Amino acid sequence: MQSALAPLGPVYAADLHLSHVQVGALFAAASVTMVVATLPIGVVTDRLGARRLTVAAALLVALSALAQGLARDFWLLLGSRALFGVAFGAVWTAGLALLVEGGGDGRRSVLGAAIPVTGASAAVGPAFAGIVAARFGLAVPFVAIAVVSAAAACGLVLAPAGLEAGETDRLDLRTMVRAARDNPLVLGAAAMMTAGGFSSSVAFLLVPLRLRSNGVSVGAIGTILGAAAVVYLLGGVAAGRFGRRLVTPGAAGVAVLALALSLVLPALSTATWVLVAFLLARSACTAVTSTIAYPLASASAAATGLGAGAAIGLVNAAWATSTVVAPVVGGAVSQTAGDRLAFALLVPLVLLVGAWLLRLGRLRARVPLRAARSRR
Repeated sequence: MQSALAPLGPVYAADLHLSHVQVGALFAAASVTMVVATLPIGVVTDRLGARRLTVAAALLVALSALAQGLARDFWLLLGSRALFGVAFGAVWTAGLALLVEGGGDGRRSVLGAAIPVTGASAAVGPAFAGIVAARFGLAVPFVAIAVVSAAAACGLVLAPAGLEAGETDRLDLRTMVRAARDNPLVLGAAAMMTAGGFSSSVAFLLVPLRLRSNGVSVGAIGTILGAAAVVYLLGGVAAGRFGRRLVTPGAAGVAVLALALSLVLPALSTATWVLVAFLLARSACTAVTSTIAYPLASASAAATGLGAGAAIGLVNAAWATSTVVAPVVGGAVSQTAGDRLAFALLVPLVLLVGAWLLRLGRLRARVPLRAARSRR
């Protein structure tokens, strides 16, 4: 559902006579409601249970997909994307918390496995939506998504119950934010996802529009985005094989710096081959950052009294906030000053995040050394 919009942005722009800013608003709409909903969902998940909210999220994905498939007006389309944002926030908060129920560290390690699954869906989504919409109409891919989401909800209801959630403090929103503020690893995970959110949002907004203006067909754009998602999938699998060794702020900093370097490509040129190379490189980098971010946040949550749902909710809120700002600002900059400047402005921002994560990694590495010296 999330990735299916990317190849269809040019179609909506042409059919509904939308500006770049309006297309950016469609991309941002889901993130706006995700920002509003994610933190409360994180609190409610730890109180009511991840399983119930995950089932509700799957049903809401189905409803929002049907609404988008039937919408033929900008405001109805915007509303359906906003509804999806609530469901999306619940999937990425309650759904991931469901994976770590039971409280064991081994359970938390499965969070990295969610990234290859995401990559697989993102690989199918753009190609499926672009090709099917071009051949059968805009409604068909979204009806299919609704059917799959409803089936997932039924599967969750019928599946045997898993482990019960471990005991966590039941925090309110203010206390949850305060606890996360005192945990540098949760903040590092949030910063990492913010950098990824900015780069992904601007890329999915501007690259398909530029490829279309370069003469690339809608179906080909979907295939290109699907190929980038395959790279994301493979990158997630490769990163997941390193397990705990990769879940460090130092490794996260290196991955974010590599992401900044990939953004230099579209800042220098918007030729088709350069944009394709950028999409592939960006996907590899964000696969690593996403694989690291959630285990990093959830593994350190208990130290400050946070539940897994609350920690993941905070990380998702940071990501969603970036994806609210990036499409609108990126569309406005692109419309007034060109695509290259929109990408160029992201480079120093992402570089700063990568440098901070590397510094955080060095500071944490010194703590055991000092402790060892004091014991001597």
